[in-house]
Amino acid sequence: MEIKATLQKPYEEKDRLDFIVEQNHKNGYEIKETETALEAWGYTAEEIAEQEKQAHKAELVAQLDALDLKCIRALRAIQAGQGTQADTEKLADLEEQAAEIRQQLQEL
Repeated sequence: MEIKATLQKPYEEKDRLDFIVEQNHKNGYEIKETETALEAWGYTAEEIAEQEKQAHKAELVAQLDALDLKCIRALRAIQAGQGTQADTEKLADLEEQAAEIRQQLQEL
């Protein structure tokens, strides 16, 4: 995190409240008060990019989990002799989708 803005002391209460509204409520920065100033702290561009990368990775893992469950269900139907040709084709399609997601995860 880095300091995005500061309000040096001494300041009026109205200035303090305006600073907090602008920096915290509108911009989402964390406010810290020091002996000399009021500081607004926010994430760097690199930290934001890393957070977005981790969120995307978690989304891909959730998609992969859902596909794996569908594959298991289709495979059970096929192994039990209740599956049709459509089930076999669907299983192959699901496995292909899962392979694509696994490739995306490796690239992250």
